[in-house]
Amino acid sequence: MDNFIEQLNDSQRAAVLYNDGPSMVIAGAGAGKTRVLTYKIAWLLQNGIAPYNILALTFTNKAAREMKSRIALLAGEETARRLWMGTFHSIFSRILRRESDKIGFRSDFTVYDAQDSKNLIKTIIKEFGLDDKNYKPSMIQARISNVKNALVTPEM
Repeated sequence: MDNFIEQLNDSQRAAVLYNDGPSMVIAGAGAGKTRVLTYKIAWLLQNGIAPYNILALTFTNKAAREMKSRIALLAGEETARRLWMGTFHSIFSRILRRESDKIGFRSDFTVYDAQDSKNLIKTIIKEFGLDDKNYKPSMIQARISNVKNALVTPEM
């Protein structure tokens, strides 16, 4: 793992070795952003940062798997497994499950996507015998979203 830094160009190496606060990596497609992030994590691990103290978020499962496998090659499979690495959704779901009792939830909660939510709304409209021409699921879904975004609680 010691010589992996030598595989980087000067700009990539500077980004990986920078350790004086937050940094932003801006580069075009194919410039090596994933490589920089991967090597940065490996460098942090090599320099004594515990894997459970590193949070690496991606937008896709594919990107998360790719980064984790690259880090496993550099730092070892066991170390890579202990990283907090994944998509925004998977990591925050993991945190919520782990801490669910602190917010009054059970750890076996279900996360609904937009289609699941719309299907539930359709079921509720039918169960209440409401006219789905007046109570359009997409409109109800939008109103629920607006209320949630305004931080309106059920009690309010």
